[in-house]
Amino acid sequence: VCTMTVKGDGSSELGTCEHGKFGLSARNTDPPAIDPSTVVEIGKAIYDAVKDNQPTLNTTVDWAGAVPEGVTSWTQLENWKGPVQSDSYYIEFKNFVGMKLTKFAWRFAWKYGGDVKGVGQYVTEAGIEIDTAYAYLSEHLDVQVQSLKPVNYGTSAAPVGGVDIQVSVSSHGLFEKTTKVCTMTVKGDGTSVLGTCEHGKFGHDDSAVVV
Repeated sequence: VCTMTVKGDGSSELGTCEHGKFGLSARNTDPPAIDPSTVVEIGKAIYDAVKDNQPTLNTTVDWAGAVPEGVTSWTQLENWKGPVQSDSYYIEFKNFVGMKLTKFAWRFAWKYGGDVKGVGQYVTEAGIEIDTAYAYLSEHLDVQVQSLKPVNYGTSAAPVGGVDIQVSVSSHGLFEKTTKVCTMTVKGDGTSVLGTCEHGKFGHDDSAVVV
C-alpha cells in the first residue's frame, strides 16, 4: 500500500508507502506427514449396490479403504495382496405361502497387506461382490453398502487397519417395506470378523424362517 496527500496549492505529502521490490512467500508443497498408527478411511462411505431391482454396483469406484493418516490414495502404499473373499451370505424374503419375493446374495471382498515402507498392514477396495439379485414382478429390491469405523486393530509399532462394511437389504411390494442388515469387519492382515448379520430366509412378518 502507498498513500500520498495531494493539495490545492500544488504541493503533496507522502504518507505510508510500501514501495520497492518484494519477494513472495513460497507455498508449502510438502505432502502431509504420514502417521502409520492412525487409521483413516478413504473411498466411498456409502453407495447403492442395487436400486429398484437393478444392480448398480461399480467396483472401480464403489469401495472403501483403511489406510494411515496422511495417505490420500491406496497407491501410495506397497505390497498389496488379494483380493480375498468371504463366504457367501444371502437375504431372501418370502410371502405367507412360502413364495420367494426377493433375494440378494453377496460376498465381502477386499485387498489387504499394503504397507508404508514395511510398516503396517492396511485395507483397500473393500466392499462386496454380487452373486444374486432377484425380485418378483410385484416387488422392489434395494441394497445399500456403507463403510464404518476405520480402526487400528494392531499396535502403534505394528498397525493393522480395519473397517466395517455394512450391507442393508430392503424389500417391499405395494405397502410393506422390510430391511435387514449384515456387517463384517475386514482387516489389513487378511482376516475378517462377522458382526451383527441378519441373513437367511425371512417371512412377510419379518421373522426368520430359515437361517
